[in-house]
Amino acid sequence: MLRLFLKKWIFLAAIILATLLVALRTSKEFFFFFFWFLVTLSTISVAWITIAYFAVQLRLERSIAGRLEEDDMLEVKTTVKNNSFLPLFNLVLEDYLACTTPKERYRRLLLEYVGPKSTVQVDYSCWCSRRGKYRLGPFVLYIFDPWGLFFLKKTFAVYSEVYVYPQTFFIKRLPPLVKGVAPWFGIETSRASGDEHEFYGIREYKQGDPIKRIHWFSTARKNRFIVKQFQQHVFYRTTVMFNLEKDRNFGRGKDTVTEYTVKIVASLAKHLIERGVSLELIAHAQELVHMPFNKGPEHLEDILKFLAVAQPESRVSIGEVFDEFSMFVPQDSTLIVVMSDQDWEYLPIMLSLENKNVSLIPLVLITSTFLDPSDKQRGISNVQMSLPKIFSSPPIFFACGENLEVPFLRS
Repeated sequence: MLRLFLKKWIFLAAIILATLLVALRTSKEFFFFFFWFLVTLSTISVAWITIAYFAVQLRLERSIAGRLEEDDMLEVKTTVKNNSFLPLFNLVLEDYLACTTPKERYRRLLLEYVGPKSTVQVDYSCWCSRRGKYRLGPFVLYIFDPWGLFFLKKTFAVYSEVYVYPQTFFIKRLPPLVKGVAPWFGIETSRASGDEHEFYGIREYKQGDPIKRIHWFSTARKNRFIVKQFQQHVFYRTTVMFNLEKDRNFGRGKDTVTEYTVKIVASLAKHLIERGVSLELIAHAQELVHMPFNKGPEHLEDILKFLAVAQPESRVSIGEVFDEFSMFVPQDSTLIVVMSDQDWEYLPIMLSLENKNVSLIPLVLITSTFLDPSDKQRGISNVQMSLPKIFSSPPIFFACGENLEVPFLRS
């Protein structure tokens, strides 16, 4: 904007100076008139935008609708409220949209007229191509004079936080999960805590029962301590484990080991939580991350927020992640490991969890296909031939460029 108007100002200054020189040399009234006309016009223009700049009392609000995944359109609604007594003409509102491509990040909108004490709403959208956490804003308002000769800009520190989640895909089926039971009985827990206890009745207090579980109304009626009792349900617990290793992030753009891993984990989390499975996440990206067993939309939201910002900065192997956190994998549960075919050496260690009745489901990315996508079939065949015959559930393989829904159809 400044570069465009700088040319105008140089041109206007040159005309005014040339007119003055001609007027002084020729002493003709026309050139004096034209000189003073341009000076007066410029003065009025500067005075106009100065008054508008200091008198303007705008309130800007940005609202964003919906949950975003990669390649979704972000719909933005911005409300411009003029609280001043002056009308405003020919404003340009600029919003910085960090979540879109670099060429489209500065979105400019023309507001031809905003009346005094009135409100204007503008709608616009942008394409969110990459997952991540972004901050939209600030707003920049450009105020112009009626003739478009000068402008002033005013910044409004209005920011909005946006998460662009990984793109998920439909999972038709998984290998059978191991059924487990809640490890405690008679303890009240919320639906979001990761178990499936439901209110069963009341019973007399026993030593060791938590005081906060006392049913005070029944205690008063029976004149002895009565506690609430909850029944135990069979349910599923699944741990998803992965790491985003920097030295093994093969591929380019969106076709990298990291991006495929993130999409697979996000889709698994959505699939399992929507089916009532209690889910635990163990990962290493920039640092070790452990998200304990839980259920519900809030738990899914927390997982997706982590996956939105996770980057391939890990310097440790999936084996080291397993050694650090295998103690958190409970008995009678399922462990899903998202790994590459270069991590076969760690599988015997993971299979040791079978002593705790833990079923291992490996989801394997074939790294050779990320280096040479055209050789996909050969890469899959080579990995399958070298596959150790030691799995209760056969691994599910993923190749670069493949529809990620297809491997789950074969499981």
